[in-house]
Amino acid sequence: MLLKAYAELPPRKRIGIIAIILGISAAVIGNPCNTTQTKVNIKEVALKSEKDVDGIKVNELAGWIIEGKMDYRLADLRNESSFSEYNIPSSENIQIGSLTKSDLKRNDKIILYSENDITAAQGWFILKAADYKSVCMLKGGLEAWKNEIVFPQCSCGDNPSEIQKQNHQKKEEVAKFFGGQMETGSSSTKVAKKELPKLKAPAKVNLKRTRSKKKREGC
Repeated sequence: MLLKAYAELPPRKRIGIIAIILGISAAVIGNPCNTTQTKVNIKEVALKSEKDVDGIKVNELAGWIIEGKMDYRLADLRNESSFSEYNIPSSENIQIGSLTKSDLKRNDKIILYSENDITAAQGWFILKAADYKSVCMLKGGLEAWKNEIVFPQCSCGDNPSEIQKQNHQKKEEVAKFFGGQMETGSSSTKVAKKELPKLKAPAKVNLKRTRSKKKREGC
């Protein structure tokens, strides 16, 4: 039944599941002395992939950071060098092979991100297999963060409506908060400009963690 359900998934999602399995296999092989046993629910993974759940959008995360909401742990899965060059404010560098050995708690609300969704999906799989209750992926990863938050594109057109003007102003303010700017220009300019400007990590955002009783909630 599981093989049949897997075969009926779209090719992209089948590849994603294979990548996740390879990722957890690599994590185990990379540490042959690790005797930790985990139970993996392949059916759950297939259903999660099919329904596209356990993910949050970059604009939602940006809103949480601006508001000072800190009832989550934001884990950057990239290497230390990449993390030092640029990271999303409030994130902590936990590489994928160290997830279950970190100080992440099984009842923490955890958000994972990397350059793209594949690595984050591997991390999600590892934590879910180790019985971490509330794990999310940042949809689109760091690329989506750059494109939609730090350097969003203006799509107002020549005669923007009031709503478009308001959305433009909001995006501009959010980009500025995170050390970026709104990208404007003709379509030809956008095509030629395939690479984003080199990012510099914005100033540390001083956020205070609330001491209120943590609620049991999913992502």
